[in-house]
Amino acid sequence: MNKNILLVGNPNVGKSSIFNILTHSHEHTGNWTGKTVKLARKNIINTNYTLIDLPGIYSLSSLSDEEIVAKDTLLFEQYEKIIYVMDSSNIEKNLHLLLQILEINKNIILCLNMIDELDQKGIKVNDKKLSEILGIKVIKCSASKNIGIKELIKSLDEQSISNYNYVYDYYIEKNISDIFENLTNQFKSRFIALKLLEKDKTLVNSIKSRYKIDIIDKKIQSYLMNVNSEEISDSVSNLLNDISKNIFNEVVETSKEKEIGNIDKIFSKKIYALPIMFMIMFGIFFITIVLANYPSELLSLIFNKFEIFLTNLVNVLKIPSYIYEPIIYGIYRVVSFIVSVMFPPLVIFFFLFTYAEESGILPRLAFNFDKAFKCSGCHGKQALTICSGFGCNACAVVGSRIIDSKRDKLIAILTNSFIPCNGRFPMIIALITMFFTNSNNKLQVSLYLTLFVILAVLISLLTSFILSKTILKGYNGFFILELPDYKKVKFKKVLKNSLIYKSLSILKKAVLVSIPCGIIIYCMTNTTIGNLSLFKIASDFLNPFGKLLGLDGVILLSFFLALPANEIVLPIIIMGYLGDKNVPMISNYLSIKDVLINNNWTYMTALSTILFSIMHFPCGTTLATIKNEVGTKWMIYSFFIPLVTGILFLFILNLFQRI
Repeated sequence: MNKNILLVGNPNVGKSSIFNILTHSHEHTGNWTGKTVKLARKNIINTNYTLIDLPGIYSLSSLSDEEIVAKDTLLFEQYEKIIYVMDSSNIEKNLHLLLQILEINKNIILCLNMIDELDQKGIKVNDKKLSEILGIKVIKCSASKNIGIKELIKSLDEQSISNYNYVYDYYIEKNISDIFENLTNQFKSRFIALKLLEKDKTLVNSIKSRYKIDIIDKKIQSYLMNVNSEEISDSVSNLLNDISKNIFNEVVETSKEKEIGNIDKIFSKKIYALPIMFMIMFGIFFITIVLANYPSELLSLIFNKFEIFLTNLVNVLKIPSYIYEPIIYGIYRVVSFIVSVMFPPLVIFFFLFTYAEESGILPRLAFNFDKAFKCSGCHGKQALTICSGFGCNACAVVGSRIIDSKRDKLIAILTNSFIPCNGRFPMIIALITMFFTNSNNKLQVSLYLTLFVILAVLISLLTSFILSKTILKGYNGFFILELPDYKKVKFKKVLKNSLIYKSLSILKKAVLVSIPCGIIIYCMTNTTIGNLSLFKIASDFLNPFGKLLGLDGVILLSFFLALPANEIVLPIIIMGYLGDKNVPMISNYLSIKDVLINNNWTYMTALSTILFSIMHFPCGTTLATIKNEVGTKWMIYSFFIPLVTGILFLFILNLFQRI
């Protein structure tokens, strides 16, 4: 049976890359703090060890889910030793967590990663001195250059037990000693005693859950009532910082000061953050709009040709129409439309977004929005999930794992549906082109789109504020975001991350949930009661309510039928107006505009439709993702919150317009 080895370290130290090399895996890596949330577990090649990759964390303070998972694993799981991965250019900061882990387990191998980047940064690390101080094996590594990997694997069978000890002040040590004496043998640990003094409830709950034991007896409980936990936590943190600084001064030499380039002086200032973020998002939208047209048209042409081929084939085979029509004119047409309209802009957007993420630009810009987001009652990292939501709301929901607090995470999830995703862009762009620019000027369209996006972000923040004062009251978590160095982005890595881990993954989910949608639309348009189809009956029923919102019954019904994927809202609207039995393939904006105007559309109808596209329930893929992440209850909330907001907003807007 293989022995377990834990892989531990701060975020962005190359821990996942080390994991991939040692296990020949392909775990996704990225630049956001907390990117790795679930534990990855794989066998190390050519050894009898299993490597367990813990989430990247800064401390064992239990402020986040990642810290709780890491702490519980270190304390309660069975493992042979620890590989601690450290960024060799940030030793002082990385030592803080290592010193805490030494209180739990001293069987540690220290992996000094990114050693190849030290020369250009003017840094020299005395690894022998560091090994001497800590009393453990220190190995210089570079995951990107495959340096030190063989030595790291070889060291797994060698002894590396630290003899390094440190003591707190008299007051803390006395309290630790008193608590320690009252702990049962199973839990006699200086670290556990210290965490009890800090009143770490998550640790107590973990022990209750695992062992059905309450380690706080009456004596310990009485003792803790007289302890100032905040004062102890501050003292411990200050001591660890001082120790880290002293060790750093002994083992690190800098031949030149680390210079902050002119670009960083701009990106790190709040005054520039908003206009730069505006320009970056405008640029991403503009490039996506310009480039996505050609592959979308090509895919649409290919799918049309293949549909003709399928139709001819079933006729030759004499397959009954009641069998092939629901498949071809229902499922196939809906799925092919989603793929041709959604996939090209999805790939382009996520490639550009991932490029900005990997380069280190987006983390810096997002950090500057922390204060504004706190004023809205939400977490600063919500800026990151909002950016991700422009590509796909489901992707943003998964990305909300980077937010430490459960409350702040829920706010980010519940309000991300207000962010127009890639699936909503085609219709918004089409309506902007037809009713607001009267041209196909891509710059104008991109500018209008960016303005609508800003409005969506403001609505999301306003809703976040309301939620933070009502059903999700509480305190904001801290925004701890490591700002990685600017670096040359590897094209292959960006393409792989954006295409495989994001675009294809999202497209797969969208296609799967759109299959039943195609059947439902076909049935509603081809099933009649009297002389009216079910589609016509339903749209007429919704029409009076739709008029109050500046819409109509066809528009409202189209949004509900497009629950699996927002891409098909406009085609369903056209189908409803034309009385077609199948989802049409959109040819050009001029013919569409004529259809809309003939059905009493004005610029207010177009505006109301765009706003409702921003403020309505999430798509089926996003709802399924929300259920997986936080449960059915919050999925229901996420459905009704944006829908009710959109209804109220449009009702008031059109009420004033009529006045």
